[in-house]
Amino acid sequence: MSTGKDIDEERLLLLERLNTLNPAELHAFDLQLTLLRTAFESYKRETVFKPCPSFLLGLDDDQLRNVLRLPPVTVFISIFDQLSDLQILLLNWLLTRDTFKLNVVPVESALSLVKHQLSVPSPEFAFEINYNEIRNERFHDLTQNDRYKTFYAYHGTRLDNLHSILHIGFLGHMNKLSLFGSGTYFSLEPSVSLHYSPFASVWANSLLGKRLSCLLLCEIIDHPDHVKCAIENGTTTNQERRIVSDTQAGAVPEKYVVVTSNELVRVKYILIYSEPNDLIQLNQMTRSRLRTFFSANRYNLYLIFYFILLLLIGFFNSNLFKFYWRLFKKRSNHLFSGSWHLTQ
Repeated sequence: MSTGKDIDEERLLLLERLNTLNPAELHAFDLQLTLLRTAFESYKRETVFKPCPSFLLGLDDDQLRNVLRLPPVTVFISIFDQLSDLQILLLNWLLTRDTFKLNVVPVESALSLVKHQLSVPSPEFAFEINYNEIRNERFHDLTQNDRYKTFYAYHGTRLDNLHSILHIGFLGHMNKLSLFGSGTYFSLEPSVSLHYSPFASVWANSLLGKRLSCLLLCEIIDHPDHVKCAIENGTTTNQERRIVSDTQAGAVPEKYVVVTSNELVRVKYILIYSEPNDLIQLNQMTRSRLRTFFSANRYNLYLIFYFILLLLIGFFNSNLFKFYWRLFKKRSNHLFSGSWHLTQ
């Protein structure tokens, strides 16, 4: 725990930083605080509540909840004197993390980085992640002087995972989804990844909403040994790019990407969805699922339609249909003739 002099310095430092934050930066600060709280409240706390500030280690659950019991970030300055020492340290810790910085960007600029065929609901917020020089250089070194190009793909995950993903990175060996081999799964279609991003309740004072969902837009170094995905042409060499060594279901499907090395991928954009009212949410989810289903099963649906068409043609040409059709026309003529005589 810091001394009284240290705490006074921390208070002055925090007050100075809070006074310089513009509305966009307040939303980014709110997101960091929201992700930290969500990780703490997760049933997977031991895994996702990392990194944890050293000054919070050793506190019991009630003490941690008291530290995280904060008003909206927009009123921090007005109630500054009411913040506890641990709350001061926590807020400074979030604002001084120099490994990355979050910036609010237009939603369209993020969604335009990947060409996708299926429409997707527009998120309420988009945050760009700007990494520090060390992390940028480390990532660029893995491209081997641009020998391996980079591309973008979407990743869906629970909101409580995002705090550790931003600070530590992806941990592909911990993923439960391994149908097409071990690794971290991505998609070129945001509507596919959204299925793995359920809405979660967050702290009541968040500026972003009461229930949020996150979709990650990630930058991937296209290393052929560790990035498995479908390639445009179907040569033997490219077919090998779709096979992960321990796959259980064959080649990686189109529009999917499996990355087997955690170092080759990083989050570049966070797309935040705020849950609307139940009826709108249900309609959006239904439309999204239908579009995804029709896109994924287009060939099978064509075959089913063709089969039904053959059945209908066969039925209309059958003697049974012709018999009942003649019977129907005969009775219709009798009814029409009878009604015509009654009107005369």
